Amino acid sequence: MPGALTWYVTRASGLVAWALLAIAALWGLLLVSRVLERRPSPAWLLDLHKHLSALTVALTAVHIGALWLDDFVEFSATEILIPLTSDHQATAVSLGVVALWVLAVVEISGRLRSRMPLRVWRSLHLLSAPLVILVTLHGVMIGTDLGHPVVVVAGLIIAAEVILVLALRISGGRRPVPLASTTG
Repeated sequence: MPGALTWYVTRASGLVAWALLAIAALWGLLLVSRVLERRPSPAWLLDLHKHLSALTVALTAVHIGALWLDDFVEFSATEILIPLTSDHQATAVSLGVVALWVLAVVEISGRLRSRMPLRVWRSLHLLSAPLVILVTLHGVMIGTDLGHPVVVVAGLIIAAEVILVLALRISGGRRPVPLASTTG
């Protein structure tokens, strides 16, 4: 793949995956907090949450694939999958690698929810909060688009999401919702 194309695909897929992750996390928060009460139904919210999560994984795969195909930095599979093995911006790349593995744990736990104890699922799925932070730090440290208005707005939305989570926790607004089993 030509260098310029992989550069743009890497940047675009990383930014879109970051935005989808933030939206999926916010949607998950809406599921458990009952902020929306019963409109729309929790089953609809759960389906949307699952689809946003799947899109996040897909765009992350595109991001990683473009990095692997890029001939400028030339990441090896080891550097993409194992933290602290890259010489190129080692800390920022390592945060991305750790985020990749945390994303895998969160997504797999979400897909296997009905097959594991609720306490285990909840503990694993709560890793989505540090995941959003890891991805944000990765993007801030290695990204080249920080001054772009769209990226600034996305960052503000993520900051607002963190404030919302903290406000819900402090106010005790988190009330678990019994989720309907859905397909998809």
